[in-house]
This record gives sequence, structure tokens and C-alpha cells, in this order.
Amino acid sequence: MKLKYIIPAILFFAVSACSVKPKADLLIYNATVYTVDTAFTVAEAIAVKDRKILAVGKTDDLEKKYDASKKMDAGGKFIYPGFIDAHAHFVGYGQSLQKVNLVGASSWEECVETTIQFAKEHTIKDRDWIIGRGWDQNDWTEKKFPDNWRLNELFPNNPVLLTRIDGHAAIANKKALDIAGIRPGDKINGGEIETIYPRPVDSFMPRLSGVLIDNAVDLVSSKIPGATEQQLKAALQAAERNCFEGGLTSIADCGLNYTTVESIQKLQSSGDLKMRLFVMLSDEKANFDYALQKGK
Repeated sequence: MKLKYIIPAILFFAVSACSVKPKADLLIYNATVYTVDTAFTVAEAIAVKDRKILAVGKTDDLEKKYDASKKMDAGGKFIYPGFIDAHAHFVGYGQSLQKVNLVGASSWEECVETTIQFAKEHTIKDRDWIIGRGWDQNDWTEKKFPDNWRLNELFPNNPVLLTRIDGHAAIANKKALDIAGIRPGDKINGGEIETIYPRPVDSFMPRLSGVLIDNAVDLVSSKIPGATEQQLKAALQAAERNCFEGGLTSIADCGLNYTTVESIQKLQSSGDLKMRLFVMLSDEKANFDYALQKGK
């Protein structure tokens, strides 16, 4: 090929290459974008590629710069960077989502029905613990502690422990009480194990109502097995979904054991957990030893 043909061909391909715009997966425009940079710049468009922000700026500028496969009109809505919670309990929140939420229940009957529904929705298996919290007899028409007889009938093979909203009392079913080795008439310092004595006394045997006060709650709660890796994964992923939906993307979790931290690291390494976490270890010797050995 003669030189006079080669040079125009080179120039053509060079110009063509320069005119090819970089690809973007998404261009969000007509938005109010708070960048929270050093100048607190407010932009109107964002270009995204592989779930990462390529650029923010004016709509015209980003349309000229990027070839976006999809465009989204934000309708003037606000867009913020991910929120950060500097003191929270992410793991505890996730675990609470695996428990029966009894806050606001207007009666003991409602607490029982909520527990039944929870067991159905979470596919509770035989011998699985059912844990809940939030009931308050002061919110009920009949303002007295409940009785566990319905829990005994409904969950004969599942230990149940439902804690009062303030944590100073709980009700356990017979299965949970048997696991803890609690018997009618038992006493404990700093707490109370409620025993019902029918009238006349010699007609019926005394029985446990299931109500436990203060230190007595620990007799049962201490028997609850730790979460399995699969249960922890489910709890953290549920917490993550709710946090991401609210725009919360970074959390300082205050007070965890090193074994939980290692489990979190595994989930993040495998891509099963994406929440950005900064963890404070609880002040226990095992955690101190771990931190001294492993570093931050």
C-alpha cells in the first residue's frame, strides 16, 4: 500500500478511537446530588459502572462524556452518599430480626398469636428455640403477668423464652424450664421464680407459671445455644437488607467477641455480606489476647 493511503487510514482509525466514549451502565439525571466533598458540591447527574460511581456533574457534560446503556430521570429527588452510624449494634439488630417482636402487643393472647405466626414464617423445627421480646403487661387491659399454659400446649417440643420489654422479666414454657432444671418452689438470689399454688392447697400440685424475674431469667437464657454459622449469616443479611434500604452503608458495631468478628470476615470475603463494618471488641481477656496477636 502506498504511503499516501496509509496516512489517511491511520488518521481515520485514530479519530474513530478518540470518538468512542467510555461505557456506563447507568446515567441518573435531573437529580439533586449532595456529594459531601470538601466544598459540599451539589450536582445534577451521576454516571455508574459496575455499581461504582464514575463521575458526578452536569447532565450535559456526563451525556457527552459517557455512553450509558440505561438512563434514569430522578425527577428532582435527592441523592446522598451512604449514611454512617458511628455507634450501633449491627449484629444484635440482625439477631433481633430472628426473634419474635412483641412490642406493642395489646394482650397476652396477641403475644401468643404473634409467636405462632413467627414459628410458621421462620419454619421453626422440632426442638428449635423460640426467642422473643417486647411484651408489657402494663399495656394490657388485664395488667398482670401471663401464664405459660398455652405455650406449653402449642410448643411441647420447642423451648420458648419471651422476655419483657425492659429485660427484667420473662416467661418460659415447660420445655425451656425443664432444660434449665427449674422446679416449682425453687428460689434464687436477686430474682424470683413464680410458682402457682392452687386453692385449696391440698387439691392440686403447685406448678410453674413460667414467669421469671431478674436473675431467674438467666437460668433459662444461659441454656440458649449460640447461633450457628448459617443462623448468623441469615441474621446479618436480614439486617443488611434493612440498612441498605434506608441508605445506611457503614456501621461501627460496638462490642463484639472475636469469634463473631472472624465469622463476619468470612462472610465478607465470600461476598455474602457487603456492609462496611468497624468493630469494637468487648472488654474481655480473650478479646484482648486476640487483638494483641492479630492487630486491628
